[in-house]
Amino acid sequence: MVEQRLAPLEVTREFVLTKCAYFTDVQVWPLYRKLHPEKWLSNFYGQELRFAVHLLNSFFYFNQILVDQLFVSAFQRLSMSMSEEHDTPHAIRSAWRQFCDTVLITRVTGEEPRDTDSGYHFLRMARQVLGIPEKRILSPQETLSELLTRGPRPVVFVDDFAGTGNQFIATWRRELFVDRSLVMSFERISRIVATEFFYCPIVATELAANKIKSNCPSVALSPAHFLPSQYSALSADSLIWPPQLRHRALDFLEKASARAGIHAERWKGFEGLGLTLAFEHGVPDATLPLFYWEENGWKPLIERR
Repeated sequence: MVEQRLAPLEVTREFVLTKCAYFTDVQVWPLYRKLHPEKWLSNFYGQELRFAVHLLNSFFYFNQILVDQLFVSAFQRLSMSMSEEHDTPHAIRSAWRQFCDTVLITRVTGEEPRDTDSGYHFLRMARQVLGIPEKRILSPQETLSELLTRGPRPVVFVDDFAGTGNQFIATWRRELFVDRSLVMSFERISRIVATEFFYCPIVATELAANKIKSNCPSVALSPAHFLPSQYSALSADSLIWPPQLRHRALDFLEKASARAGIHAERWKGFEGLGLTLAFEHGVPDATLPLFYWEENGWKPLIERR
């Protein structure tokens, strides 16, 4: 028997909460102390509830097991660039082995680098999940120094999320001291040393992909998941809302955000991306604040602490 899928207008509160409970039962979602779907829905009244149900139905949560697997997938996709059309299986395996035996792994730093940047988490995962030796897991500064002193090596930047692409572009262009007298950036070294650069976030938006392609043409982007603009709750052709609700969705989001006490410039998420996703290790700034807000008596779906 073919399973019948619910059309968007048939998504109900009961259906969504049942789905959330199932995700918890099979441990895709954590126990209720971290995610609170029923409490979160209690924030909404009257006609708001129809919109809130669809918003909750669209929420993506990536636990650490999923993040590990997606990280491996994003990295292994790089093997597709190691071969030509007529290469033998042996040649393809040899090229991939050579890549894995020489690659340098480094992190993406924020536009203002901080110790809490997610890149540190993914450097640890490169050792624990990918099995890359620690001596080839380096800071951006160490990576630049290694390329200058030892010559071309493939470089992979690791990260969880590319929302606007701004953080990666800042990392690519940032001038760093590689010794007391020499300042270098990845952008400059890409013109000096004939090496390959790759960026492997778990998720990349269409906006980020376009900006990175335009500003960092020497970098090959390889995300595990690519999010077109339709996955934004704010998009005119958003997949989150059924057609009958789409024209009023922005009004719902703005008014509910105001009631929660979210400042006018923040309710759309960073750079107005309006996304509906979170990772076990953190919630991106581009995600709608309605999901994690805790002021004015607002009950969060997910705790951001």
